[in-house]
Order: sequence, then structure tokens, then C-alpha cells
Amino acid sequence: MSATRILLLFAFVHAGTAFAVPSLFSGKGALGEGVSIKPSAAKRGTVLLFLSAKCPCSASHEPVLANLYREFSGQGFQFLGIHSNGDEPESLVRAHFQSAKLPFPVLRDPGSKLADELGAYKTPHAFVLDPRGEIVFQGGVDDSHTATKAERHHLKDALIALKEGRKPDPSVVRTLGCIIKRKETP
Repeated sequence: MSATRILLLFAFVHAGTAFAVPSLFSGKGALGEGVSIKPSAAKRGTVLLFLSAKCPCSASHEPVLANLYREFSGQGFQFLGIHSNGDEPESLVRAHFQSAKLPFPVLRDPGSKLADELGAYKTPHAFVLDPRGEIVFQGGVDDSHTATKAERHHLKDALIALKEGRKPDPSVVRTLGCIIKRKETP
């Protein structure tokens, strides 16, 4: 079985299963600030967004993600960006996210530990956790590499479903984007 198929299988195994969610996501943010977010504090859910400082797919979705934050953060959802790419220098990451001006924090994930735990493999890759830590949605923000060309808006549909008290359907969708580069071990 190819490495790509193994990654795909690993990513899909997590959907609809409980994730041992930390009581607190905390650490240093992409801009050097302290970041902390408590998943159980969300009334409806926590949106985790794996992002990149150099992936054009990730960058094209930043305005969409900012709009989703503005639309859903007041409705019981909290948002957290996560940067896991080991091949992006800190100076690039800081400059990119400073200019992106996302309205939610972006947590650094040294060693891609959180990406590995969740099975995130591309950017942008979205996960929605309910307040108990169960993954209720995962996959692409939409059905395109470029946000302006999207026809189906998977993450928005999932958030609407949860807001209305329904389970997202589908709960797992294909993730399009750039592969998260894990730091190579010597």
C-alpha cells in the first residue's frame, strides 16, 4: 500500500471518533503571542484549521475562514488556526500571518504533534470538535484548491448543521491543498 493511501486511511479513521482532546490548546502563536483555547468552553464546537504560510491553497482560503469566524464565533463556535509545517522558517510564518490578519489565533505545532495526533495531512485541513472532544467533521473547507472556484462549502455546511442541532452530513470530505511537511529527523 502506498504512503499516500496509508495517509488517506489514517485521516479517515478519525472521523466520528473521540479524540483525546487536550483540556487546553496552548502554546506560542505564529506572531509570538501566547495562545490558549479550551475546547470544552465552546457551546457548539471548536474549529481547528491547519494552515500554512507558503501554501497558495491555504492562503486562498484565509478570507473565507475569516468570514466563517465572523459568522459563527458569536454562535457558540471558537476557532483556532494551527501551523504544523516544519519546513517554513519562523520569520516567514510570522510575516505571513501578520499580513493575513486572521481574526483568530494561530498556534504553532512544533514537531507536528497535533497534526500527527489528528491525522491532518494538508493545508487547509479543518476539524470540528464538539465540546466533549469528538470529531464531528473533518476535511476540506470546500471542494476546490482555490476558494473563489468552490462550488460546495463543506465547513460552512457542517457549522450550519451543528448550529441547527444536526450532525454534519457528510462528516468527512476530501481535503485539497499542500501536504503538511513534517520536520525530518536526522
